[in-house]
Amino acid sequence: MQYHHGNLRQKLISCAYDSIASSGIDGISLRKIAKIAKVSPTAPYRHFSSKEHLLADVAALAFDNLYRVLIKNKTTEDPQGDLVKGCLSYINFGFKNSNIMELMFHYPMNKSLFPDLLVSANKAFGVLTERIERIEGATTATSKLNSMSMLAYTHGLLNILQMDERIDQSAETEYSKASSQVTDNLNQLLLRFVKNLDFS
Repeated sequence: MQYHHGNLRQKLISCAYDSIASSGIDGISLRKIAKIAKVSPTAPYRHFSSKEHLLADVAALAFDNLYRVLIKNKTTEDPQGDLVKGCLSYINFGFKNSNIMELMFHYPMNKSLFPDLLVSANKAFGVLTERIERIEGATTATSKLNSMSMLAYTHGLLNILQMDERIDQSAETEYSKASSQVTDNLNQLLLRFVKNLDFS
């Protein structure tokens, strides 16, 4: 199938996104993505200067997808509850897209070289900041730090849940017992953390 130059770039990004989502980042190359997209091996180089360039655009798409998931939670008269819902949506997104999250947060990439990626990441982070600023007592001066604290806590809970999925539950280790309690009390843990944010 032939693609016009205008949509080939998006097709390559989409193919790379789907490949990483299903199989991880290992083995990804411009040549492999060209094969998946059914174009010539040199076609991707018209749109991407390197594999890292392609991966940066895939990561930007991932942050855009995360943003769309987060804004689906409409704001209500309960800003603390709204923040918790957003964090639960983040965890759910991460749990369903573990390979994509690996690219977004752990792949060694100089993000400052890719402005579009920074814009997409900041937009997603901005949803968290906006939710925190709606909480009574919140100030602009503390919102960024509280947002980063909330992100770190939420991402940490996600990591625990992902680890819990890989543990043989029959082993009955102390970690597996504790991590199963995280699963059962996720909403409560997030709300407790929100209530203990320091707005001073």
